Amino acid sequence: NSAIADSVVDMCSKSDKICACAASQLKEEVGTDDYALYEAIGADYIANQAKGMNRGDAWDAAVKVEASKRGSTPTKILSKTNSIGRAHSKAIKSCSKSRTIINYLLSR
Repeated sequence: NSAIADSVVDMCSKSDKICACAASQLKEEVGTDDYALYEAIGADYIANQAKGMNRGDAWDAAVKVEASKRGSTPTKILSKTNSIGRAHSKAIKSCSKSRTIINYLLSR
């Protein structure tokens, strides 16, 4: 089991250790507020996929829900989550390197 149980970890398609490492790195990089936004949308995204929506529609629907909750527009939220998603991809790549994952595990 991963140390961080949330949708950010669940959206990662690598091992639990790599995904927990990447989630931890992402939270440090983007900050608590942006991480919470990405995690909230991720939870809705996963739920939407479970209902049979394809990936694109599931993400767009989750963005619209969160934009409404935050009094923002889907375009602004999507722009922000695209940036966070790029940072998440970089963190996953970084944590896939043996030195990074060893350092992460040693810090726990």
